[in-house]
Amino acid sequence: MTATAVRPPVKNQSSIFASGLAMLGAAVTLIATFGIARLVSQDGQEIAGIFFLTTAIVSVAGTGSSLGTQLALVYFMPRAMEQEQPNPRNLLYVALRPVVLVSVVLAILTFTFAYPIGDLISDGRARDVGDVLRILAPAIPAWALSNALLGATRGLGTVTPTVVVQQVGRPLLQILGLVGLAIAGELTPIAIAIAWGAPVIIAALGALGAVVYLGGFAGNGPGHVSSGEFWRYARPNALSTSLQIAHERIDVVIIGALLGSGPAGIYGALTRYATAGNFIAYALTQAISPNLRRAINAGRDVEAKRLFHAASGWMVITNLPYLLIVATKFEPLARLFNAEFVAESDLLTLVVVGMIVSALCGPVELHLLMRGHSTTTLLTTAFSLFVDVALVFILADWLGIKGAAIAWAISLSAKNLINTYFSHRRHGVSSYSRPATVATAGAVLAVLPIALLTPNDFTGLVITTIVGGAFTLGFIWLNRGRLDLAA
Repeated sequence: MTATAVRPPVKNQSSIFASGLAMLGAAVTLIATFGIARLVSQDGQEIAGIFFLTTAIVSVAGTGSSLGTQLALVYFMPRAMEQEQPNPRNLLYVALRPVVLVSVVLAILTFTFAYPIGDLISDGRARDVGDVLRILAPAIPAWALSNALLGATRGLGTVTPTVVVQQVGRPLLQILGLVGLAIAGELTPIAIAIAWGAPVIIAALGALGAVVYLGGFAGNGPGHVSSGEFWRYARPNALSTSLQIAHERIDVVIIGALLGSGPAGIYGALTRYATAGNFIAYALTQAISPNLRRAINAGRDVEAKRLFHAASGWMVITNLPYLLIVATKFEPLARLFNAEFVAESDLLTLVVVGMIVSALCGPVELHLLMRGHSTTTLLTTAFSLFVDVALVFILADWLGIKGAAIAWAISLSAKNLINTYFSHRRHGVSSYSRPATVATAGAVLAVLPIALLTPNDFTGLVITTIVGGAFTLGFIWLNRGRLDLAA
């Protein structure tokens, strides 16, 4: 794009609108993710294991090769746009060139060494793992570019492209493709890989179109953010983001290597229920990040603190009711995937403990990043990953996949509690506030009594979901002022 004119900066979406839009996107992602896990699990552990092992590798490689640009662009884009002569194009070129290079190299390496990787992380299905990895290799640069470009759109003041492209469009296309394959009776590993990978590439094209539409490639002249300054901020976050996605997915890969693709399939499918809370947390952080960064950048600390506390309340009231249902109704949830998963379903209660601690801490990692503490978040993420991997190797051999669940819960809790300590020590900010306290009490009272009084079967699941959901919505409406939903 050679035009020198820059579109006027996008008017920042209000936090309440952005949060509501993000919640809609998270709900669609949640439903689609469960649908995908159900479809790939219906033919047993082995097919599920191949899917979860290969998509874990692609998502780790794709997120890692984003190089931290998704948050760095949110951090620096306001400066590029608020100058007398805005020049977002220069900032995007600084960010995207290394992302393209690194992601393409990783895709080539994945394609080249697909079969040795399959031998390393799988047992009798190593050939299938290698075939699927070769098909999914092009999704690595597409994944990386989507992350970076959608970070740019949030930096330009809107979360709409993130919701439309990443949280609604991509998962819906994936689930529709898999449904079509299921109807045709073609749910083979290769067909599943195509149905999952093609929407990732389409999403990258959609993200590029959104940035062009918003004027992200307009402007000329000297840049307002130097390459050195950008990458000094982005590099620690790049490694932190890579470690974070590894923390989320590495357990499946280790289980595949230690116990085989069958147990990896069970673990990958079941933990989808617990880690689904991450979709809600991710949606909230993307929704508040532009306004939080602008408040911090302008020195409006009171406003920044209020945004954080409101987001903490949102995170608790949207996550905790769901997590309590998962922790208490694990058997029918496992049966929805496959009856052979039920025997290990109580691992969900273990994993949920880590997710509850994460929800209660609020978006504390985002707060540290928006304050410029990317090195701190890097160190805490590295520590939590080390704890996770070490405990998985120790406990999985002793307790099987339940040992991996314990390891993940301990490491996730440690990460969020350490970040909370640093946030409070340096800026006097933690999730402990009226919105989070009210939300916690409401979520527990709305769900836990009915969950404990009903059986751990489909009837109990339905009753708890309907009654607990209704009580939660009623509580939100009656306490909307205390929850500070207008923040």
